[in-house]
Amino acid sequence: MVLNAFDYATKDVPMIVLPLYKPLLARFHQLLSEVGSSHTATTVKSTIGIMHLLGMAIPLSNTQTDDTQALAKIIDEHIEKLASTAGPDTFVRLLTLGGMYPTQMKRWISHAFLNWSLNLNKILWFDTYLILSSAKRHFRPLNDLFDLAVIRCNNELDKNNILVDHDTLYMTCALYKYSKIKLKLRLNKKLHMCLDNFDPHEICLLFQHVNPDTCNDLELLLRIHQKLKYISLSSDEYENDFWPMLIVLTEHINKNIDYYTSESAGADFIMHLRAEIERTKSRANETWFIRDQYLAILTFYLKYALSGTAIPRNIMINADAMIAQANLKDTGTLLAGYYNAASLTTPDAANMTFQRQIKQIHDIIVHHKMEHLSNLSIYPFSHLVNFLSHITSSRYNIDTPILEPFFERLNSFDNQTLLSLRDVNNLSLLFSHSARLYPSLLDSMCSTLIDTQATSLRLIATFFRCLYKINYKPEQINDLCSLARHLYENGDDIRPIDMLWLAMTSTGLLNQLDEKLLHDIFSLSFLGSVDQVSLKKNSIQLGQPLFRLNQIVCIDHPQLNIPWFNDRFGLESALPDMHRHWMVRNATFDHIESNLTTMLGGKKYLQTHTLSPYFHEIDFECILRLDNRQPVPCDQYDLMKNISGNKELDIPDGCERVAIQVTTPNHHCHNTTHYVGSVEISFRHLKKLGYRLVILPYYELTTIESSASRFRYLNNKLFKHNQ
Repeated sequence: MVLNAFDYATKDVPMIVLPLYKPLLARFHQLLSEVGSSHTATTVKSTIGIMHLLGMAIPLSNTQTDDTQALAKIIDEHIEKLASTAGPDTFVRLLTLGGMYPTQMKRWISHAFLNWSLNLNKILWFDTYLILSSAKRHFRPLNDLFDLAVIRCNNELDKNNILVDHDTLYMTCALYKYSKIKLKLRLNKKLHMCLDNFDPHEICLLFQHVNPDTCNDLELLLRIHQKLKYISLSSDEYENDFWPMLIVLTEHINKNIDYYTSESAGADFIMHLRAEIERTKSRANETWFIRDQYLAILTFYLKYALSGTAIPRNIMINADAMIAQANLKDTGTLLAGYYNAASLTTPDAANMTFQRQIKQIHDIIVHHKMEHLSNLSIYPFSHLVNFLSHITSSRYNIDTPILEPFFERLNSFDNQTLLSLRDVNNLSLLFSHSARLYPSLLDSMCSTLIDTQATSLRLIATFFRCLYKINYKPEQINDLCSLARHLYENGDDIRPIDMLWLAMTSTGLLNQLDEKLLHDIFSLSFLGSVDQVSLKKNSIQLGQPLFRLNQIVCIDHPQLNIPWFNDRFGLESALPDMHRHWMVRNATFDHIESNLTTMLGGKKYLQTHTLSPYFHEIDFECILRLDNRQPVPCDQYDLMKNISGNKELDIPDGCERVAIQVTTPNHHCHNTTHYVGSVEISFRHLKKLGYRLVILPYYELTTIESSASRFRYLNNKLFKHNQ
């Protein structure tokens, strides 16, 4: 009862929190002083619950560290024996302590999961929501627990169990975002029945999970947005819900922003919010928003710029002062909003004001952030890395030139830069996403992994994935590969996807053979587990990297006698990517095809979009005689016959098969001529298989000004240059 009272006080009546704080703290210290058998499931639950409520509000003192260690010791001593017997709510709030106990939580999670799985049908839906949302925040999703919760949900809906409205709400919040469409339809039907019973607080919570990004029931979305209009800045009761609602719009909805432009209900809701904000700012006693609120409002105006409607002057007037205070996360959100606004505007007179405004905002962002980034006392290296890693992730769609000033800052760091393991992880993700090559930093990352005792095999795999992407071999890579082999032989924790990236990079790029790792990957037990993992929803698909590794070992290391899986697997793995690439034909590609057809003497001498025996994509292919370099008609030969059966390239007597590859910026690291790893390996394989490789780099093609010049360029490449 005390915990529920504290939750209520914190949410709705902040003035009564202080009277409860002191007795809670006293009770917490009393529970910590109990030892051994004095602790029961009830006291462990109370200790965890009070720690969850107090969090960082435990007063700083010499004993604070002892308090947290004492709680960890209590959980360590009791969690295993209580896991199978404790009640359903004993460990509900355990995951909320993940930020305080990241290392210990790895030990606790398996025991807590046992308790939850045994008691799942008895756990309140609110507690299930709390567990799954906390797990998402601090750990990789507990897929098995989610699956059990889905089964429970379907059973209760099948039996037409009488669910109170709160159960429906928290059932939806726990499962909706990651559910399959069939369950979403059932939950939609349930929500239609009880939506009118939710107050604006609950509608705001529901909107975080049921919104245009996750729901395609337009009638349900219409009703939700109508009820959200009751959340007003002028309402003392619901004012605090306005900001979480705005953050959902500015930060969480990214896939289906069009709902708010193409659907009348969505556009009407945006106009309602604009009117609400502008009405609040235009009162006689004008409200001045604090920084976070102001930045959320500015991002809202940028992201949901209906027809280029200008941002109100009383909002713009404070832009410089507020953006100057923005942290890196705020800056990332603003840049995402700016990019969305800039991509929507057209040079019409009607939105010229808005165009000037968004240019002004971008100039302000760059000015202040570059000024800050030059001062390491304000933005240390780790903050910059966190920001760039966050903003280049798939969450945002931001054009690269906007971020160039921030990437330039990385050039000031060298291989003497001190890095933490977290920096190494974030930089690895950053360079993987953006294909950026910073050799000095990569060497420093490699050194950090070698010299840090807490380095894990999973982190090395993340770094190897980065090396594979950008095709780089650090100076100390031999030592790092030795460490990786040592950790693997000693059973360090590693996922199947990490094993594949370790093997692909070390074998295909670094020329470091780990025969034990390869033997384990190509064992029947591992391949069987890959099949099982691939069947699960929300799982990482392993077929593509496994297929690429099979290519590498069969072509580069035939002495290992690892068999080619089969051609059906090759087609299933390779064709989806090929179709995506082949659908993107630009004018340059068409011009090249036309020039090559003319140069060779007709269409029968040229084939487009062929495959090697091991399913490497080839843009153009032709056959030339070795003695006089004359073309041979391709239609006399089945260039794709080696896809099935014998993998030795079929080359007509006295001839050569020429693979002509056109590169694009995606084939190279950013703003360099350096190939990314997959392209480097593919080109090497084509040569090993017996093709003569002719490469047409995009940066050479873009400098050719006339058709005649392009014809001469292609003629020299094909007939005069042996590559």
